[in-house]
Amino acid sequence: MLKKTSGEDLKAGGERFRTLVEHVSDWIWEVDANGVYTYASPRIKDILGYAPEEIIGKTPFDLMPEEEAKKIEGVFFHLVEHKLPIKELENVNLHRDGHEVILETSGAPVMDAEGNCTGYRGVDRDITERKENERRQKQLLEIIEASPDFIASADVEGKVFYHNAAARNIIGKNRGSYSFVEANPDWAKTRILEEGIPAAVEKGMWKGETAILKQDGTEMPVSQIIVAHKSESGEVEFLSTIAHDITERKELEKIVHHQALYDALTDLPNRRYLHRKLDSLFARKEGTQKAALLFFDLDNFKIINDRYGHQTGDSLLGMVALRLKSCIRDGDFICRFGGDEFIIILENIRSRTEIDRVANRMVEAFSRPFQIGPHSIEATGSIGISLYPDHGSDEETLIAKADETMYEIKKHGKHSYKLKE
Repeated sequence: MLKKTSGEDLKAGGERFRTLVEHVSDWIWEVDANGVYTYASPRIKDILGYAPEEIIGKTPFDLMPEEEAKKIEGVFFHLVEHKLPIKELENVNLHRDGHEVILETSGAPVMDAEGNCTGYRGVDRDITERKENERRQKQLLEIIEASPDFIASADVEGKVFYHNAAARNIIGKNRGSYSFVEANPDWAKTRILEEGIPAAVEKGMWKGETAILKQDGTEMPVSQIIVAHKSESGEVEFLSTIAHDITERKELEKIVHHQALYDALTDLPNRRYLHRKLDSLFARKEGTQKAALLFFDLDNFKIINDRYGHQTGDSLLGMVALRLKSCIRDGDFICRFGGDEFIIILENIRSRTEIDRVANRMVEAFSRPFQIGPHSIEATGSIGISLYPDHGSDEETLIAKADETMYEIKKHGKHSYKLKE
């Protein structure tokens, strides 16, 4: 009775083992000392497309590309000779339909009573997908390392644990850990800490313009993205950032901005800039300060232009701009309004004396001739003046009244100034 029970238990245990072997995701096999399969679990059908009975009598090397078979065969018989286990040996196999399958093989030698190796028992795990993911990750890392953009990752404490080659070159740091915002100037640190990271944590990503301190101490303007990488439970696991150098764009923006607001000939502010300046003045509470608008126009510029040519005329306008700038106070505004017309804005006027002082300097300055090449050119100017808010509180009115006053001077001798009555 006991023998029967033990036999039944043994049979039941064997059945359980067979069921386990046939349902695990790995392919379980057995080979003899020559590498010939003596057993293969049904899982081989899913992995390589063969039924177990189709490979009994074959070797693993029969299922591999030629070059791979030569390499792995040499490894196998070295292990057999030294009775060593097979440990996670990666090998390429050919599926029945011809595509490659990468297996990870592990096994142990089977020993007889005399200590001879009679074969191996082991498992093959399909790691094709894992190897493909590793390949893609490697490619991605190579792309990141080759990228000219500043790329870095930091833990939740803000310590950077990775930065690419461009980042290392830009800030002059090796792979040592440093703070996530250590490479940013103070104003950018504030924006990242108070705006960027909180927004990334809340929404997953933040994008904005900041700057990075290069190893020479200069600021490099960047368009920066911060990403908060979260677990399935929503907890932030780490942060990453990509910062693209926008130095050229910023320089171009400066050029475009300058071209939009400055006169190309004299490099003075232009009419568009004047409009902004007056809008700013009018936006302040009316009556809080007085300002004077001086409308300056060269006398007889057309005659000078016709006599000496447009090139000399352009040179004269450039010299006029410099002379006018030398007459005004620090902080006063001057622009080329058009042609040979210039407008000066004097702010915070407390008395008529301040206006007279500037206007007299201008009249006196234009009493001296301009030397342009071989030519000594007499170029005087007439100045009409209107007051804000006394003579108007809008651009059109103030300019029109100063312009009218300037033409009154031209009718009565030119080369002087007059305040609108």
